[in-house]
Amino acid sequence: MRVVVLGARKTGKTAILQQLACFNDITTQPYISTIDDTYQIQTQLDPNDLPKEVIIFHDTAGIQDFGNTEIRRPYLQVADAFILVYSVVEHETFNKMDILKRHIEKHFAKEKKDIPIVIIGTMTDLSGRQVSSEFANTYANKERVKLFEVSATNRSSLVDIIHYLSGRYFHPIKESKFSLSKRLRPEKSNASSQQVLTDI
Repeated sequence: MRVVVLGARKTGKTAILQQLACFNDITTQPYISTIDDTYQIQTQLDPNDLPKEVIIFHDTAGIQDFGNTEIRRPYLQVADAFILVYSVVEHETFNKMDILKRHIEKHFAKEKKDIPIVIIGTMTDLSGRQVSSEFANTYANKERVKLFEVSATNRSSLVDIIHYLSGRYFHPIKESKFSLSKRLRPEKSNASSQQVLTDI
């Protein structure tokens, strides 16, 4: 399963994936823009089941404040699902998330294909919230998408995202267990490669 992660700049896309796949909290580190990066997480319904299901996350460059918001065609071609990220402390990032959603729906409507879309509100640990939970939930219900509100500092708030994606794609009826994760390759910033194995 391939999941493309999209959103405005500085919304915490990379921080979420670093926390999930590598147990790294990078929220206090200087901001480094992502060009393109890939993470892999393995899940399985039962520890004795083989093979394990693999979810590959494509971390993408943030949408710029001005200019083109079109989604690159290769992402549209490989995606089995999309995660759209916004910051609860900056309403404009929510607007950009909605624009991205419209692009995705327009593309897949032409192919008559239903593709899962998950929206994630980040930075719930910060003060000065501009996007309320009530507003976001109303939007999610209206648009028929799954909503999670999370903090990249709290890994436990992120694991349900993996459960949902795995269950939706691999086990539509059963509940999946998040069991193994690892980083596929470093960021374009030439950061050292990391690998983490974990049982949850």
